[in-house]
Amino acid sequence: MRLKEHVVSYGRKVQLERFEPIDVHESVTVELEEGDDLEEISKELDGIIRDNVERRILKRILAKKMEDENDDED
Repeated sequence: MRLKEHVVSYGRKVQLERFEPIDVHESVTVELEEGDDLEEISKELDGIIRDNVERRILKRILAKKMEDENDDED
């Protein structure tokens, strides 16, 4: 059996405030070539998409905090 492609996915849900969850997911599909090391590729992609998801969550959290601070100033 020869694998032709591999999909790596990661998702995370964070509660910003009561009744205000954010849910961020990312998936990457790669085409495998003869001789590719599936475990190595999977590990590399996992790190990349985890970093992307965490970065997107952090941006949303920071935007929410800034929004809340601006609301407090008004």
